[in-house]
Amino acid sequence: MIAVCVVVYIVQILPVSAGQLLSPLPDLTELWAYAPAYTAAWYPVFEPWRMLTSAVLHHPGNAMHIAFNMLALWFVGRAMEPEIGRTRFIALLVLSAWGGSLAILLSSVLGLSSPFGPTVGASGAVFGLFGALFILMRSSGSETGGIVALVVINMAVSFLVPNISWQGHLGGLITGVLVALIIAKAPRRNRVLWTSVGLSGLAVGLLVLTAVGIQLVPIP
Repeated sequence: MIAVCVVVYIVQILPVSAGQLLSPLPDLTELWAYAPAYTAAWYPVFEPWRMLTSAVLHHPGNAMHIAFNMLALWFVGRAMEPEIGRTRFIALLVLSAWGGSLAILLSSVLGLSSPFGPTVGASGAVFGLFGALFILMRSSGSETGGIVALVVINMAVSFLVPNISWQGHLGGLITGVLVALIIAKAPRRNRVLWTSVGLSGLAVGLLVLTAVGIQLVPIP
């Protein structure tokens, strides 16, 4: 995931630094960024994959954006992936990224944000890791004060600092918590089966909410 984000970031910044006329590379920021309008039923362009592709993009003019996300992914991911397994870890990242974009979609439905406001970043997936880590540590009886403080501080920054998508962070956090609850609460007997069923059910729930949101995005 880190490698993908770094390679994509290089492709993002090359057209910016060299100029579109000098670079044969596509402007991935424009092609893959997510805005609710791209999944609105009334909009002429329907590109739902942006809900996930936006998670591998980062602000091309802000290196700290990708640096923070990749450091968080590295430190939390190294601790979590061996514990829950690669497949469930990938599911956690993908569902959390989707949940972050879904929260942005629902935010526009509620009139809290513009349907045309583009968002990029792996922050939704990273906040999903934070939420999942809290649940898994809690389930194992570990001290959770540190992760709680980390989440509170970063959520506060999300609300207080302009041009940060608190919706994406909150959506990723909630989805990560749900994924971890499914993993932690799955019965020991046939755990793989129950976990697969639970995660599939969560994906269906996200799909239903996405389908509803698509129909309700307000026409500007």
